[in-house]
Amino acid sequence: MQAVKSLSAAMAEAQANDDLLSITREASPYLEIASIARTTDNGPMVVFENVRGHEGQRIVTNVFSDRKRIARWCGIDPINLPERLADAALNPIPSRETTSAACQQNVITSGIDLFKTLPLTQQTSADAGYVITGGLALVRDPDTGAFNGSYHRMRVLGADLTCITIQAGRHMLEIARKLRARGERRIPISVNIGAGPAVLLACSGSTQQTLTPLGYDEMGMAGALQGEAVEFVKCRTQEGAWSLAEAEYVLEGYIDTDRLASEEDSGKDGEKGMMPEAGGYMGRAWRVWEFNVTAITHRNNPVYWFPLAVNAETTNLMALPAEASVFDACRRISPRVFENCHVLQAMRGCLGVVIRIRRKSFRDEGLQNNLAFGALSAHSDMGWVIAVDHDIDITNADDVMWAVITRSDMKEGLMLSPRAKVSGMLAEGDAAGTGRKVYIDATASFSSSDRYTRGVFENVAIEEWIGTEAAAKLRARQPDYLKSLLSRSY
Repeated sequence: MQAVKSLSAAMAEAQANDDLLSITREASPYLEIASIARTTDNGPMVVFENVRGHEGQRIVTNVFSDRKRIARWCGIDPINLPERLADAALNPIPSRETTSAACQQNVITSGIDLFKTLPLTQQTSADAGYVITGGLALVRDPDTGAFNGSYHRMRVLGADLTCITIQAGRHMLEIARKLRARGERRIPISVNIGAGPAVLLACSGSTQQTLTPLGYDEMGMAGALQGEAVEFVKCRTQEGAWSLAEAEYVLEGYIDTDRLASEEDSGKDGEKGMMPEAGGYMGRAWRVWEFNVTAITHRNNPVYWFPLAVNAETTNLMALPAEASVFDACRRISPRVFENCHVLQAMRGCLGVVIRIRRKSFRDEGLQNNLAFGALSAHSDMGWVIAVDHDIDITNADDVMWAVITRSDMKEGLMLSPRAKVSGMLAEGDAAGTGRKVYIDATASFSSSDRYTRGVFENVAIEEWIGTEAAAKLRARQPDYLKSLLSRSY
């Protein structure tokens, strides 16, 4: 990520690789832009050049929608992303302060109007209203000085007022509690919209994962990912708050922990819909803390980052730090047997993970279970773990399901845990945030591995048999599962 230290640089890199879709037709921020973002999911980065009601402003989405793009920024193969992130987290490069930052090229401290300055969007007609989805809240731990960066949905309530939804267990909430215990009721923060991909990725980890525990400074991990220190700058209107120097837009302000506001106009708590969330369902609206905006700063010609929570962009952002924590835990438990891990897109970011093993002898029997326990412990939100053998494509849901169906012994290889902490997105989760975790052993025992040998076919250049054009048509209609099998000669 050394050449993509800002969102603008990421867009330029994508364009150079024919990986940027520019939409010049006028698009409405009410429903239309979100619908186009949904339709182009898993595709190129998308930039809207002509936003209705916001002349000269741009919106970008699907920045992280494709793992190949993220891996290209890192100069690695996509399958190696968990290891790359784990290594970065363990070898941080400390951030540094600057006095001159692109994010403060323009400063607005009077006449603040979020509706005019930001091209705010609404996703569906059932949403509570206009919501900032790509705001990275930056706060400093009062005890350690470490930065905590995290994402929280923010319904815009007025020209200089939003609410901020901080879920239980989030590190931001723990820091707020520390400050409240000291008598500080207003928490000074910055909300950074758009920044370098390394920062946006490093700060996307969910709650209570072993690799980035409370007190860990995500800016150091981001520095390691991009190969140099992340820069931050003092906020103009909030003492004790800092902004990301490379941010596109920054909202300076404070969280008022004495005032609650409803995310939804009726004021009903937990009854009305809010917006489509990462789990794939409509989220519920709650009464949450207010965030008061005291300044808006932005770069020259900024671009507004609008990640869609239900899209692969968000699930990738959630999944990659989760995979890194699982990868690090499992390689510590058994580097001999553990190979890799992957969160399938249907696992919605951090609700489950697939781990791949390779037994070397009969003495390795049972280690897959130890690895599964480690994976479940590495991330509190993790609800499902599936263990598979080395011949399974862990990035392909069909191959994983095939292993579950043909290799699992549901009497011996299925485990339901006692109630433990899980994500609220899991169906079984209760009000206390607990549920049962599931582990499926879909591996073949070492002694019976011959029974599960897959047939290996000879490689053939089909173009030589049917011609280039016919071969292209053939591949266009073949599903990803078959392509995965053929690439491995199965």
